[in-house]
Amino acid sequence: MNEQNYPQFERLHILRTEALCSIRDRAFDTLPLIFENYGNGIINGCRPITTENLITLGAGVILHNNFLYLIKEPMHVEYAPTEEYMLLKIVFEPELTTENFVRRGVHLTLTSDLNLSEYEIEICRFKLKKGAVLRTQYTDFFDMATEFDTVNIINTPYAAIGGSTLAPEILRTFANEAKNFALESDDYNFCLAALGGNVMSVAQVSFYIERRLKIELPEPLTNQTLYEHLCLILQEIKSGGRRETFSARRRRREIIVE
Repeated sequence: MNEQNYPQFERLHILRTEALCSIRDRAFDTLPLIFENYGNGIINGCRPITTENLITLGAGVILHNNFLYLIKEPMHVEYAPTEEYMLLKIVFEPELTTENFVRRGVHLTLTSDLNLSEYEIEICRFKLKKGAVLRTQYTDFFDMATEFDTVNIINTPYAAIGGSTLAPEILRTFANEAKNFALESDDYNFCLAALGGNVMSVAQVSFYIERRLKIELPEPLTNQTLYEHLCLILQEIKSGGRRETFSARRRRREIIVE
């Protein structure tokens, strides 16, 4: 029978085994069901922030092999200019069982090895010149792929139905630029969804790209492939000229009346 049992927390009330099991089940069994069929990746937060010689991974939630990892405290790693690509990874440690707990730990590592094992997820990558400042702010959508001195989050996986996908920040940046230009109906619908800030699956993004460019994307569909084709679309959109705003039409009507 499907019943919803909520323990009663009262003063001097003893929580029996059944009540404690109910707390456990609700805390640890419900959330994985919500994210069933999702790919590995960030659920929320976990944004990299840089200072002079330190990268900090902010608090957030990451899904890996159907287990939700809560990053409660910021994690730090030192960095230095190497003028070669460095990869910041989060590593999921082997499960450790004790008498009272099952422990699942994580840690950060910064390495020039761009390969990932099944127990690692990319947080970002960068190539830093000596004397330069590593930045996380972008001037525009194309700047997100700048080779030097820029934190690159294009390949960072975000959890979505059917697999990992692009960061919502990337799609929102695309939409914020595209919305200022004349759009086709497909562009309008895609930008409206992207501006909402929610994660969009690979199927959604690739569907838009293929319809807009009238092509079939090559397999496998990587974040890099999706980003590069979104760059092509944004170039096309910008070449069509800026859209006419309501205020501009109003000013033109006023001139005609006068």
